Amino acid sequence: MARKNNERIETLRDAFAKAATANDPAGMQLVGRELLAVYGKQPKLSKLHQDHRTIVQGMLVTLMAMETLKQDGSYDRMSPEERERLPLDLGLLAMDMLLKKKQH
Repeated sequence: MARKNNERIETLRDAFAKAATANDPAGMQLVGRELLAVYGKQPKLSKLHQDHRTIVQGMLVTLMAMETLKQDGSYDRMSPEERERLPLDLGLLAMDMLLKKKQH
């Protein structure tokens, strides 16, 4: 059973990486949510899988934040420099929040 779960995690990790490489936010959200669900069912995760779970969580938070900014018009009011930097800024903020949450 553990081997099957590990194979599933590896398959989903590969699919998530392909979606990220293809710059496919919808694919990243779909695969990322499924991957987090599989991670959540594991009684114990390796350090590698814990770190990857944190990265996926951060990327999903970043994608959701960017979508919200686009929907409310904030993204349209940003300068080209701000738009270019936005994914990095949101990603760093998400990772910081997740790491602080993990410490408590």
